[in-house]
Amino acid sequence: MSGFPDFPDAAQQSTLSAIRQSFHREPELSWTEFRTSARLCAELSELGFDVLYGKALYGERKPSNPPEAEVTRQAYARAEAALGRNDSHLAAMAGNLTGLCATLDSGRPGPVWGFRFDIDALPIEESRDSSHPPAAKGFASDNPGVMHACGHDGHLTIGLGLAQRLAATREQWRGRVHLFFQPAEEVGGGGVVFADLPQLREVERFMTLHLGIVDAYQIICDATWICAKIYDVQFRGRASHAGNAPQDGRNALLAACQAVQGLYALPRHSGGLSRINVGRFHSANAHNVIADDVRFRYEVRGANNDVADYMAQQAEQVLGGAAMMNGVEYEKTTFAEFSGWPNSPELAAKAETIARELGLPEELLQRPYLVPASEDAGYMVRQVRDQGGLATHLILGCPVGDGHHSGAFDFDERLLPWGVEIFYRMVADGEVK
Repeated sequence: MSGFPDFPDAAQQSTLSAIRQSFHREPELSWTEFRTSARLCAELSELGFDVLYGKALYGERKPSNPPEAEVTRQAYARAEAALGRNDSHLAAMAGNLTGLCATLDSGRPGPVWGFRFDIDALPIEESRDSSHPPAAKGFASDNPGVMHACGHDGHLTIGLGLAQRLAATREQWRGRVHLFFQPAEEVGGGGVVFADLPQLREVERFMTLHLGIVDAYQIICDATWICAKIYDVQFRGRASHAGNAPQDGRNALLAACQAVQGLYALPRHSGGLSRINVGRFHSANAHNVIADDVRFRYEVRGANNDVADYMAQQAEQVLGGAAMMNGVEYEKTTFAEFSGWPNSPELAAKAETIARELGLPEELLQRPYLVPASEDAGYMVRQVRDQGGLATHLILGCPVGDGHHSGAFDFDERLLPWGVEIFYRMVADGEVK
C-alpha cells in the first residue's frame, strides 16, 4: 500500500498541517508543556469548550515525577517570553500543572465520550539535514535539544481538529465530550494523574491514538501495549584509597556493575513477551577511590501486568544479591509505571466500521496488535473499563523517517484529517452496538 489516500477536503488537510507544524516548532518536555497547554486552552475556549487547567484541574493531585527545578524554571521562562507575563493560563500552571481537559455538551442526551491526546516532547536534538522534512520545510524545533520525536504534535493536532469539528456541528450529535490533553506521557507520569480526574469517571466511551508505531501504512483499531516499570537504584558503599587501603572500601561501583550484568541475564517468562534495559548509569568517583555512591535507572517490561511483575521481582533479587556480595547497601525507588489493559472489542469493531464507511482501503485495516512498547494511556483505559465503559486504542500507522525517538523522526501528515474524521464519526454515529 503506497499510503493513506488524500483527504477529500484539501482545505482541512492544509489547516491541520499548519497547526501541526506550528506546534512542532514549539516542543516542550514532560511536565513543562506550559506554552503548549496555554495555547490549547485559549483556542479551545474560543471554540466554546469549558476548559479546566492548572490548579482547578489538578486539585490536590501532584505530578509524580517532575523534572529538576532548573529545567522547569527555564521552560516556564521560555513560555512566559513567548506568551507574555500576563497570560492567565500560564500563571495557573505553575508547579508543573500542565495539560487540560476541555468539555463540550451538545445539550441533548447521549453517551459521554472521552478522547486523550498526549502533548509532551523528548530531550532529542532535531536533525537539520535537508532530507528531514521539518528541516527542509522550515518547521524544525526552535527549542534546542528538544523535539517532537514521537508524533505527539500530530496527536494534539488531531485533538484540536476534533474540537473544531465538534464545535461546528454541535446541533448534529448527542451527548457530551471530554478532550484530555495529557502531559508527561514520555516519562509515564501524566496518565496516572489524568486517570484520577473526575471528568474521566463520567466517560462511557474512551479512545486514544498513536501515529506511526508500525512503520507501515495501517489502521489498527485494537492496539494494546506492553506494561513497563521503571526504577532508580542507588548503591551505597564505603570510600577508601584504591591503592593504599583497598581492603577498607566497600565497592558500590562493582556491585552496580554486577547488578547490571545480572539484570540482562534474567530468564524470560513463558507467559508473554518481556524486556529489560539499563538506560542510565552514573558514578562520580575519582579513579583512585573505591566508589561509594553509584546510581542507575532500569526498566522491565512485560506483555501483561503479570509478566512485568515477574520481571520486577526477579530484578529485585539481582539487586539484593549484588549488594550482599559486595557488602554494600542499595535503595530502589519507582520512577514511573506503564499499565497495560485490554481494549473493548465492540468499540474497536465500531472504529473499523467507521474506517470502511469513510472509504479507506480494506488492506489498511489490521487488528488486533500488541505493540512492543509502552503507553501510559493504559491507566485511563483501565479506569474507564473498571467503571463499565468501553475503551480502545487506535494506531494510524505510517513510515516514520529514522524511527521513533530519533532526531530524524517524522510522519505522513495525510493521516491527520483521517484521524479527526474517524474520531468525529464515532461521536456523531452515537451508540456502539
